[in-house]
Amino acid sequence: MGIAEMFMTWKKIFKSKMKSEDWGFDTVDLWAMVLTDLQITKSEFEAAKRKSYGLTWLPTAPADFLALGRIDPILNYPDMYDAYIDAAHHRWDSEGILYYTAKLVGLGAMREQSEAKTYPLWQKHYPSVCKLHSQGLIARPMQSPQIANEAQPVACDEQTANHYLNKIRAILAENKK
Repeated sequence: MGIAEMFMTWKKIFKSKMKSEDWGFDTVDLWAMVLTDLQITKSEFEAAKRKSYGLTWLPTAPADFLALGRIDPILNYPDMYDAYIDAAHHRWDSEGILYYTAKLVGLGAMREQSEAKTYPLWQKHYPSVCKLHSQGLIARPMQSPQIANEAQPVACDEQTANHYLNKIRAILAENKK
């Protein structure tokens, strides 16, 4: 069902709230153009259409209609404050959202400054990073390969251990003087 059919259903539901002359083919074309420019998806269109049927007043602008079907991307991400606390303690998520937000705030600032200074910056950047991630524009951070220590431990004989212990005792004895 397209925009024209939806308008006809609205006319049945909203009756006198909708003037026929305001909802002609030119309005259908305008809505189609605007919704296309707003990059509405089929699922967003269907969700908005279903929700619009239960309203007490019909949406009067394409953007209002789209808002019915578009979910704010930040709702799919951890709570802002919880995410801030995790980032402040360097508990990074696998997707890189916390790390990239912390980089925008400043890794040094996150480590050295108070929450009163860094959390407002976090509030500014976290939603935009979540939005970029939801659009697929943020790549996962690269995992650094871990290098295994292949060196064999050197055994320490008693003579070598006593030699270094005597040196340490001598240094400590000099510091007491």
